[in-house]
Amino acid sequence: MATIIERPRADGRISYLIRASDGVSIDGQRKRPSMTWTPEPGWSDKKIQSELQKQIVHFEDSVDAGTTQDGNMKFQAFAEKWLKDYARKNLKAKTVNEYEKRLPLIYQSLGHKKLKDIKTGHLNSFYANLEEPGARSDNKYSIKIDLLPLLKERNTTQKAFAEMAGVSINVIQAVAHKNHINKKSGEAISKALNKRLADMFTLEQPDRVLSAGTIHTYHRLVSSIFSKAVKWGYIPYNPALNAELPKMNRSEAAYMDEGDVKRFLTLLREEPIKWRTVVTLDLFSGLRRGELCGLLWSDIDFDTEMINVVRAGAYIKGCGVFDDTPKNESTRPIKLSRIIFALLREYKDWQDAQREVCGDYWKDNDHRVFTGADGRRMHPDSITKWVKAFIRKHGFPEDLHLHSLRHTAASLMINDGINIVAVSKRLGHKQVSTTTDIYAHMIKSADEKAAEVADKYADELGAQPAEIIQLKRAQ
Repeated sequence: MATIIERPRADGRISYLIRASDGVSIDGQRKRPSMTWTPEPGWSDKKIQSELQKQIVHFEDSVDAGTTQDGNMKFQAFAEKWLKDYARKNLKAKTVNEYEKRLPLIYQSLGHKKLKDIKTGHLNSFYANLEEPGARSDNKYSIKIDLLPLLKERNTTQKAFAEMAGVSINVIQAVAHKNHINKKSGEAISKALNKRLADMFTLEQPDRVLSAGTIHTYHRLVSSIFSKAVKWGYIPYNPALNAELPKMNRSEAAYMDEGDVKRFLTLLREEPIKWRTVVTLDLFSGLRRGELCGLLWSDIDFDTEMINVVRAGAYIKGCGVFDDTPKNESTRPIKLSRIIFALLREYKDWQDAQREVCGDYWKDNDHRVFTGADGRRMHPDSITKWVKAFIRKHGFPEDLHLHSLRHTAASLMINDGINIVAVSKRLGHKQVSTTTDIYAHMIKSADEKAAEVADKYADELGAQPAEIIQLKRAQ
């Protein structure tokens, strides 16, 4: 049975503290969850008592269902608990790092609200705000004035002002040379000068907004947090389930056709053996960038011509490059052609010679397949940058990039009639539906070609061109 305590408010109204019994905690203390309810102004005593009874019944049902742990906890406090007790223990480090980058923007809108008070409408407003100009965290700002004369007037140095504003000296030097900085730095500098951001800086590309895909990423994070709040008994339902999101316009994955692949490979033959090998391997294996960086020579079986994908190289600012499990935990063997293995043998001979030349300066202790010039592990971005420069140098379409090689590998397999289940397994997708969704346009194109197989047997089938059939019908 719940107990009710009336509490007078400063505005003259009465609020009601509803407290129920929920057994005994593990340390022997009686658990007494509570909630506070305040009737709307102008309600009659009869209506107040009627609604109060409904609130009591609803609260007691919540206690019985175990959903009253602490709905009063603010979203930011719970999100930090979610990070500590769930995300950092169960999710990949890179995934957690990406979430931690997005949370500050979420906190601005929802962080101060209690879990139990956040409704679907609040999330709809948040997602709508994300579609507005200025929501991007990577927006760039340029200063409107000359900073150095202003610092001189204030009799302060760049270094002293940087310390006062809480930014690095490099940021101050960038501003002094009229280079772009991010919003956070702009706000810190403006605050140190007792100015508004809008008075000090101009937002470059003000119409640049977050993509629908990015907003969906924010939604998945918010929904995941609320899902755990439900599971852990803090709230009875997930307000993100029915949220309104911008429509996703799925774009076709950029890839090369067979003609472009032949030209690409011809040009690649003139490049250094290391880059020729890593790019060719990517093109015909469909490995992800991190999986290429994670390969060890012990993962390469020259006898069976198999590659075992068991790890992925990743990078986090402040942590450096490290090994992680592949995406979807999909460790998998991949069979490759003799031509690819011949290239790998040639590359290994070259790498062994490099190791011999460098001697003690060679830093590879893991026997990695792809390394830097001194044997240190390769930064994933180095492959991205090299492929981007190669594409630009030779005039390939601008929408092509490193990941396009993976899409091209999928395209070549699909067009060659490889079963989609085999393609999905080779790419390391968790579900075949992921493969069919991403490459739907390729599958459709391949199916249309398959429909034309009968045309090869037109004579044997006694078929006639459509123009002749139409002429006979007209006669």
